[in-house]
Amino acid sequence: MAAWDNKAEALADNSMVWYLGYGSNMSSKVLSGRRQVFPVESCPVTVHDYQLTFDMAGLPYWEPGFGTIKPVRAQEVTDKDCLLTDSRMPMPMPIGCRVGAPLHCIAHLITKRELDHIVNTEGGNGNPDIGYQLVNIQCETYSGKKIVGMSLVDINTASTGYRPSARYHKIVMDGAIEHGLSPSYIKRLEAVTPYAAKTPGQKVAKYVFLVIGLPLSLPFLIFAVAGLAFGIKVPRPVSIYGELVKRAMWVLHDWIFAPLFGSGC
Repeated sequence: MAAWDNKAEALADNSMVWYLGYGSNMSSKVLSGRRQVFPVESCPVTVHDYQLTFDMAGLPYWEPGFGTIKPVRAQEVTDKDCLLTDSRMPMPMPIGCRVGAPLHCIAHLITKRELDHIVNTEGGNGNPDIGYQLVNIQCETYSGKKIVGMSLVDINTASTGYRPSARYHKIVMDGAIEHGLSPSYIKRLEAVTPYAAKTPGQKVAKYVFLVIGLPLSLPFLIFAVAGLAFGIKVPRPVSIYGELVKRAMWVLHDWIFAPLFGSGC
């Protein structure tokens, strides 16, 4: 009986699912190179009811905002600020760090085990109350085929207006170009201005912030790197600790560093 259960579990782990990558996981250098996830198939898709934002908080001055997706309200799309994309769907002009609807992303056909690895190494480390939550999303390939994919959504994040770093923005752009996303959508991605520390105050704050934040974040970072390298799930207490450190750093930024040195997001 135990042998049968183990076989059934192995078959379940190797069953195939569609995973929707919309941020850095659009890039094969990240998905296959860093995460060691190797899709059987990858194709561009459109998700009509979602848009990409960079509201997932990172580290001020260094990596302010990471990608997440949010439902689009009908009132966000108006005749004044829309154009027609290749899919003939209205797309609002980018507002702040929002790219606009519909969302264009990459559907990767991967195993359930690989999906679990992605979930456990993304924000929250598989704990939806402190990070990304896995949801089913209907999408459509550029050829018109409708599929249901699974993607990561941070439902706890409010609209922050954070911008991505130039490093992260380039990864997203490279992934979009690599997989042939719609040229009009790529223009929307290009319209997002990455964060850069430009003033002397911001440049000083950037390194002071790192000196303060790195030692506090080190325990979490060790587990996070181990998770990527060896497939180890980060323990929930460590994930909670990492989230508390991140929130403390943003409080420090909002109340002290930003007023004194300039914005880090």
